[in-house]
Amino acid sequence: MTKSLSDSFIGFYRSLLEDAAVYYPTLRRDFERDLLRLETLSSVSGIKVFTVMLPALGKALDASFQSGILAFNGLPLSRSVNGRTLIPRLFRGFWSMIAESNGCLKHDIDPNVIQFLRTLLYGVKKYKIEAPKSATYAAFKEFYDVDQALPPPSSFWDGDGSDLPEHDSRSLLDLLPVHSGLFSTERFDGDSARLLSVCQSVADRLSSLLGEYFPAQSRFRHGPGAVSDIQRGKGFKYSFPSWSPRLQWVFPYDLFAVANPSLGSGLDGLPPLGSHYEYSSGLIAVIKDQRGPRLIAKEPTAHQWCQQSVLASITDAIRRSPIAGSIDFHRQDLSAQLALTASSTGSHATIDLSSASDRLSCYIVERMFRSNRSYLSAFVACRTRFLHQTKDKKSPKLYKLRKFASMGSALTFPVQSLTFLMICLAAGLEAEQLPVWKVKELYKQVRIYGDDLIVPVSWVPIVEKLIKLLMLKINPSKTFTKGNFRESCGMDAYAGHCVSPGQIRQFYDEAKPGTLQGVVESSNNLYKVGLWRTAAYLVSPLAKWIKDLIPSVGFESGTFGLQSSMGFQTNAKVRWNKDLHRWEYASMKFVSRSSHTQRFEGAANLLQYFTEDPSHTPLKEWKSGEFAVPLDVAVKGWVPV
Repeated sequence: MTKSLSDSFIGFYRSLLEDAAVYYPTLRRDFERDLLRLETLSSVSGIKVFTVMLPALGKALDASFQSGILAFNGLPLSRSVNGRTLIPRLFRGFWSMIAESNGCLKHDIDPNVIQFLRTLLYGVKKYKIEAPKSATYAAFKEFYDVDQALPPPSSFWDGDGSDLPEHDSRSLLDLLPVHSGLFSTERFDGDSARLLSVCQSVADRLSSLLGEYFPAQSRFRHGPGAVSDIQRGKGFKYSFPSWSPRLQWVFPYDLFAVANPSLGSGLDGLPPLGSHYEYSSGLIAVIKDQRGPRLIAKEPTAHQWCQQSVLASITDAIRRSPIAGSIDFHRQDLSAQLALTASSTGSHATIDLSSASDRLSCYIVERMFRSNRSYLSAFVACRTRFLHQTKDKKSPKLYKLRKFASMGSALTFPVQSLTFLMICLAAGLEAEQLPVWKVKELYKQVRIYGDDLIVPVSWVPIVEKLIKLLMLKINPSKTFTKGNFRESCGMDAYAGHCVSPGQIRQFYDEAKPGTLQGVVESSNNLYKVGLWRTAAYLVSPLAKWIKDLIPSVGFESGTFGLQSSMGFQTNAKVRWNKDLHRWEYASMKFVSRSSHTQRFEGAANLLQYFTEDPSHTPLKEWKSGEFAVPLDVAVKGWVPV
């Protein structure tokens, strides 16, 4: 398998270098040598050459846009051509076009060269492959190490949201420095104290803009993912195997877990005896790339149900408030566009945080949202306190979290987005020397999407200081304040040009028909940036009968096919549909299919009906029960021309 994958990677790079030779024919001999070097290196080091070593060089390239000089610091594959230059042997043709022999970047670099070089370095960085066990264990260790370095939550986080301090006069100034672990131990000086005070004032104003949270006026629903208290196929989410007593004060069972209070299945409208149990979340490792997995926590069913309600309420509140000038949970493109503009103007910096959700403590959240008791109470009630895992024997099996929430909670993304906005606005007030009441003038200068922050360059030193004071951490390798490079929300930009690398996550596998759609999408993405030979290589393993059922389509067609500047073409059969009076062609197409498990549980089915609200479809077409996560299945069918 590894040998075959290594050969596929070599084929991918051969095609990339053939495309590069078309654009830069004088470098063809250099590209031929590059391919030979890659073949030799992969025969010794395997696929790590492509998935680990080349991306490390890519990070060094990106860092050079910030510093203005190449600095490889002994990275593999960075051996220079000779002792008189810093230009690496591998891909020397491209390196020579962006940097002088002393490593200083040239002026007016061709963005096409940058995109080609970044595609060569990052092309298979995100290839979906299981990481070695050592990387998985390291990820678990870091997860626990970071959490143990956070300050412990206040006692009310163990309650149900009803016992918040009546008059919480505590502020960010009360944050005690951590005496061990990953974070700074320095005491607050006068400037730091003032900055934290401004941040607290901004947080109080911003959190109050959300208004009051009324569970009865919000939308409850289940998330699409797995939960910790139900095995797939062995339970029904709408039956709620447990309803923690901590939910009762904010989210009474008889109001939010059943379709009608009279249908409460236990005494006093509570679930049946024995189910008043607080489940923990389950930490799992999800395949990301060869460098390591992504750690996600499966939430308990009832907690996830209530978290979705709070998320819906926050989303609606943001749309109605000035916060909408900085945050839109459904518009990544706004951050991408600002990053593109900033790469040309230099007006804004893009900041990325390291393990942002893991470093966001309850201690910070309670102070940031202290002025909105209704939301803070809801956070306390539906937060999952405990986490369990069975993957790593050296890590605790059951652990009480100090962080606010792990990835997997529906509240992680919105709460961290709002918190980081508060930090950035406070820094903006300090940088612009404005009073707190003028904070509304700054919203449109900032864009926040999760842990991707975009702020004016002049704010950056203060943002960095606040982030450090609040025990968060900037990821320097993905933060850009100088030069012409910016990166945010999938947009890698240089001097006003998109230089995002062409990347692949998988090759076609005949034994896994589902890989077809991903390969066609990757091929189209490569074709659109002019890598035609590489695009053709990805679909070359397809059998002829499959290729015949994949038409060539225009870039804006919106239908499945291989995109082409030549527009629509097909080798498949064409027919006239006399019923619909149109021409149709035989084509491979993808339909979403999901296995369905019928559940006859009475009240739970009724709750599902009201939640999903299928009133726009005939009742006979709606099905109660559970659907597995939909999978796109390739089928042969007729598509209108």
